[in-house]
Amino acid sequence: MSGLAGRFKGGSLLLLVFTILGFVAGILGYLDYRGGGSLCPSSVDVVNCGRVYAIPQATIVGLHLSELALVYFTLLTLVMVAYILSGWRWLLVVHLLLSIAGLSLVPYLIYLELAVARALCIYCTIMHLSIIGSSLVHLYRL
Repeated sequence: MSGLAGRFKGGSLLLLVFTILGFVAGILGYLDYRGGGSLCPSSVDVVNCGRVYAIPQATIVGLHLSELALVYFTLLTLVMVAYILSGWRWLLVVHLLLSIAGLSLVPYLIYLELAVARALCIYCTIMHLSIIGSSLVHLYRL
């Protein structure tokens, strides 16, 4: 298989799905943050995006983590779409490196949610799972 169809072999389609899932969660998380946490379902005390958004550690050099996450997942999505359209394998290496960078932050971000905010953000959780999923697909591909 060559061309566009061949680029979906070996987990590329799964990488695209995880990446887009994270991207959509990033958009929703950013909109929720800007809207004061009104989109996040908070029917259970443990799920409360507003509490997660409000912790001081959620801001780094003047940027909120929801803004940084949106930039991160936009970049991941652009890299993956560029790979699918071009077939340039170095773009998969870039995606892998970005996935590893994200994976290295996931434990700290989960710590912030559980220990500092004492709440979970559903959008953050989806983004964490997306990063873990992408990293596992890359690991499988190696």
